[in-house]
Amino acid sequence: MITDRISIRLLIAASALALILVLPTSALASARVEYLQGAVQIGSTDSGPWQPLEKGMAVTANKFIKTGKNGYVELTLPDRSIVRLAPGTLFELEESFFPRNKPRRFSARLLLGKIWARVSQKIGPRSGSFNTRTPTAVAGVRGTVYDLRTAADKSTEIRVHAGRVAVGPALVAAGGPKEEIAWPQQVTEQKWEEIILGKLQKLHIGPDGKPGEPTRFDPQMERDEWTEWNIERDRSISE
Repeated sequence: MITDRISIRLLIAASALALILVLPTSALASARVEYLQGAVQIGSTDSGPWQPLEKGMAVTANKFIKTGKNGYVELTLPDRSIVRLAPGTLFELEESFFPRNKPRRFSARLLLGKIWARVSQKIGPRSGSFNTRTPTAVAGVRGTVYDLRTAADKSTEIRVHAGRVAVGPALVAAGGPKEEIAWPQQVTEQKWEEIILGKLQKLHIGPDGKPGEPTRFDPQMERDEWTEWNIERDRSISE
C-alpha cells in the first residue's frame, strides 16, 4: 500500500511538471493590470468582441485593449516595466516573453492614441528587445521613459523623457506585417534604424511615413494633461 501511494504521488508530480513545460509562453509571461480608471475593454481582434477589463487581470499576447474617453490603464510586465494607455487608445500586446536567465522580448502595437512606457532595465543585444510600433514607425528601447502617440491620420510622435530610443520605419519591425505606407527611397532601412533619440528629444513622422528632424523639447513648456498624469503616477510608484 505504501509503495502504491508513493507511486501515485510521483505520477501526479510528474504530470504537473509536464503540464508546466507544455504551457504556452504567453500564459507564463503576461502583463498584469495594476491600475484602471474609467471604461476599458479587452478583445481578441481590433474590432472585438469586447469585454470589460478589470484590475488584476492578466493580458496575454495577441490581445487588444481599447480605452474609452475617460479610460486609463496601467500594465505591469514581469520585469516591473510599465506601459500606460491614455483615453481613446487602441493597443495590441503582440508579445510578452520574460524567461529566467534568457533575453526578454516585448512587442506591442499602438493603432491609435497614446502610450507611456517606463522600461525598468537597460535593453541590449544580450538582454533582449522592447519594441512598440505604430502604422508609420517602430520604437526600439534601450531602457528609458518615453511618450508615443499616433493620430487617426497615422502620423506618429515620440518624446523621450529619459534614456534612449531608436526609431525606424514600421516595415522593419521584427516579425511584424508589412505596412501599406512606403518609406522614401532615399531613406534606407539601415540609415533609419540608426536614428537615435536621446533624453528630451522628440521626432514627428508624417502620415506619409516621412520623418522630420529630431528636435529638443522643454518638458515644462510642452507638458499636457497626459504627461502630467504620468509624471504623478511615476512619482507615486517610486515613493
